[in-house]
Amino acid sequence: MSTAERRPLSTYLLAALLGLIGAVLGYILTGFVADTLLAMSGMPDREGYRAMIAFFTFAPFGGLMGLLGGIALVLRRRGRHRGLALAGRTALTAAALAAVTSLCVWAYVVAGDDILAKNGPPPQLHFEIAMPKGAEPPADGVAVDLNTDKNTMPSTFAMTTTDGRPVIKGQVDLYFRTSRRILVLRVPGEPDRLFILGLAANPSGTEDFSAWRRVDEVADGPGGALRKGKETDDYRIRYRVERSM
Repeated sequence: MSTAERRPLSTYLLAALLGLIGAVLGYILTGFVADTLLAMSGMPDREGYRAMIAFFTFAPFGGLMGLLGGIALVLRRRGRHRGLALAGRTALTAAALAAVTSLCVWAYVVAGDDILAKNGPPPQLHFEIAMPKGAEPPADGVAVDLNTDKNTMPSTFAMTTTDGRPVIKGQVDLYFRTSRRILVLRVPGEPDRLFILGLAANPSGTEDFSAWRRVDEVADGPGGALRKGKETDDYRIRYRVERSM
């Protein structure tokens, strides 16, 4: 049994690795050589135009040659392949490497895409914030924002009264996949009040509102520092998610 037959996997893995190294080196070297030759020919480099021509037009050919050269070198020296067998195995290895690379890029894009809805309207969070009973409804300047680790989104809302409580009823779009969502109530002359939403990163739609829950944090500490909500902080929220079909 030949060496190539005993260790084919390690041979092809090494060939792929050396091919990648060759592709990078070939791309860089060809780009710099092409840029130098274009400069010698008198081509100006206005706003990086010459470098763009060198690295986007000529350098890819150098990268391809480096890729094929690196693969062929390993298959010839370690795999003992020659002639048509060497050419065919080099091409197959390069094609397999390109397929794996494309699959990895696709998986990264799909898995790393934080947008919840690409081909339709985003999910909407419908919420109701109840203020203390008997409180005066704020006149102007009230804001309710959705804060996440990816964006801040203002909501639209209307003020109503239910059982003697001012209630803010509104909705806000959920654009991004994240498990960190905080609804912030801002009333002029009062500390900010934060409601931490217990939603999944990609929440399902619900027909019914959640149970009422007390405000989580209030920014009335020294210097506006946050503190945990107490029983006496009679601000409550409930919410649901609506998704289009």
